[in-house]
Amino acid sequence: MPRDMTEQRFMEGFDRTNMLVNCFVGVANEVARLAISDGMALLEKSRYYRHNIKRWSRETFRRQEAYEYLHSQNFGDRTQLWLDYLDAVENEFRPHIFNVFMSLKQVMDRHRQSDSLLKAKLECGRVCATLAVAQFDVLMADEKQRWGVDYTSMFMPARYDGPLQTWTYICECLVKDEHPESPMSLTEDRNCQLAYDILARKLNDESLINRIGAVAIHYNLDVARKYASPDDISELEERFGKIKKE
Repeated sequence: MPRDMTEQRFMEGFDRTNMLVNCFVGVANEVARLAISDGMALLEKSRYYRHNIKRWSRETFRRQEAYEYLHSQNFGDRTQLWLDYLDAVENEFRPHIFNVFMSLKQVMDRHRQSDSLLKAKLECGRVCATLAVAQFDVLMADEKQRWGVDYTSMFMPARYDGPLQTWTYICECLVKDEHPESPMSLTEDRNCQLAYDILARKLNDESLINRIGAVAIHYNLDVARKYASPDDISELEERFGKIKKE
């Protein structure tokens, strides 16, 4: 903590950063987990699932599980609220993950790449995990500028670089241009870039994150009332309708 900073302001910045990490980085990490898990399910049934590919896939899964376990320890009696939040994240973001996947597959098919379904799934996982890491880095930079404190080291376990690293090894081995005479670019294709940009914008859409939160609160209102003020609940109801237990 900087010498000229009061403990109260330091904790104010910490609490705000913690909230943003849970809401925005947590969502991006869940999107990355979903996309990687889709690719992993196909990979395990493929002819490539052996030797280093098998080892890296298992290591990616282990790192995902370690992140999930550590992250879940933060919630205590709010665990069910968090699980319902993640379910709502999946419902909202599945279409955008699919759009990224389809844009990648279309480029691969256009360039006559073999096993394009699997390879597009693998690359989609890498794209989503890269966005998740970028989400963390941008958030930490913004909060450092806001508070004059670098909280990065305190939240490093939330950075999704572990799964991204091993998944990237797999992509670099399997997602290769088979026809270099007609170069394939997955970053410069207009449809791919549009799908990436839409997903990135959705990951930073405060209204969308609030709507996802409202869905989770709907099923966990008793717990939410312990941690959210009546004004916060009222604001969500004004924007998204009455929140009540069914």
